Amino acid sequence: MPLADFAATMQPAPDDPLVRSYNDVPYTSSPDPARHPDRLATLGTLLGLDVAPVATSRVLELACGDGANLVPIGATLPDATFVGFDFAATPVARAQRMVRELGLDNVRIHELDLRAVPADFGMFDYIIAHGLYSWIPADVRAQVLPLIARHLAPNGVALVSYNAMPGCHMRGVVWDMLKYHTRDISGKAGKVAAGRALLDLVATPVDDDTPGQQALRAEVRSAALGTDASLAHDDLSEPNHPFYFHEFVADAARSGLTFLAEARLDTMLGAGVAPKVRQALGRLDRLAREQYLDFVHFRHFRESLLCHAGAPAKFVLQPSRVLALHALPSLATRRAALPASGTTQPAAVMDPLERYLLACWPRCVSVTELGEWAAARAGAAERANGSPHIGERVAALYAAGRVDLRAQPVAVAVAAGERPEAFGAARFINRDHDVIPSLYHEALRYQDPLARKLLALLDGTRTRDDLCAALDGPFAGPAGRTQLDRALQVLASKALLVDRA
Repeated sequence: MPLADFAATMQPAPDDPLVRSYNDVPYTSSPDPARHPDRLATLGTLLGLDVAPVATSRVLELACGDGANLVPIGATLPDATFVGFDFAATPVARAQRMVRELGLDNVRIHELDLRAVPADFGMFDYIIAHGLYSWIPADVRAQVLPLIARHLAPNGVALVSYNAMPGCHMRGVVWDMLKYHTRDISGKAGKVAAGRALLDLVATPVDDDTPGQQALRAEVRSAALGTDASLAHDDLSEPNHPFYFHEFVADAARSGLTFLAEARLDTMLGAGVAPKVRQALGRLDRLAREQYLDFVHFRHFRESLLCHAGAPAKFVLQPSRVLALHALPSLATRRAALPASGTTQPAAVMDPLERYLLACWPRCVSVTELGEWAAARAGAAERANGSPHIGERVAALYAAGRVDLRAQPVAVAVAAGERPEAFGAARFINRDHDVIPSLYHEALRYQDPLARKLLALLDGTRTRDDLCAALDGPFAGPAGRTQLDRALQVLASKALLVDRA
């Protein structure tokens, strides 16, 4: 059946309670590099899979909501194909509007129910299922991993996020209180308002709080800091089923899938654990080790990558494969390098590779170029002693969370041109939300009204003089051009300006 005909016949019932909840309080997901197909491709490459090139890949997102994750990615990869579907009409309509306004002919968003996706829906190199697995009824969940297995290319990689045990036992106390308090309130918006009132009440300490009470109040405060969408569709969600890692892996195995890695590689390496714990974990196989790491860290959330059980993955980092990738300083490294952060790393602590990448930011650098730079600056003694191969050095920095790796470079402007252009998806999303995506799909909070006005104007058609005239205020007069130059450089430093060269 053609997809267009299928979409017309498979829209979910508008009176479904779960559908109504997402229409009443839409869920706007924040951008995150972990949920980008480039992250899936990078980890697949490092673990031995010959994955599809991201630039021309086929990407599917289940439960794509308002497209805040999928559409910005599609805008940066015009030669790739993106398909997303969700069962709630309101967020889907917003996603479709963003696709139209950005003029994207490589992105399709459909109002569909995953229970009825046909067998001939197509094959995809990368599949994303964020915010779905734990938050749907059991009969629907039973179809998620078989659907992924059916539509994932032989060397494809899928991401599935879910609430995890044992950490969610503590958060579950907050969930129970919220559900009891709002049990007689109809409609998600009313439940959210009442839930916030309860969180404010319970977050207030009592005299002589025990350590256990303090830990639970920290969970209450964490819930209170969330958006209305996260409060409505996570903390107040019905259903909301956390899983132990071994349960999720068993479910995946029944569909012919296996665990490849976690989307945040550093969470797999036992960072911060005591030597005796590391020694004990080192005796376990890779799947058991992941489960025990969850016990040690009381993990409450996972973003697990899956591949077909028969795919030729090595499940061990392959440093030689780093050479095919591109490097950039991680967000943690960039924050540490800011003088205002108060945590500036001494030059002796920061690896020279990190310093070079910081100097190149916001441009990412091929690892080959990075190796040439390192070789050129290496002293005679270092060359004679045989310094570590560039692949090994970069792999170690990546595993430590100090360097990020990408399979595909990004067309980002290092400095603003005469007719500066901001990332179109960021301009669209910033109309209604203050969290926007950078070209690297990082979440940026952009609240200042004048800054938001500037961002909206940066469509590539206006000169700097045009921008000063349109903004007026602090951008007027002789000093206005200098103020504008500073503002544009800030946007460039946040990887928000597009390079059209």
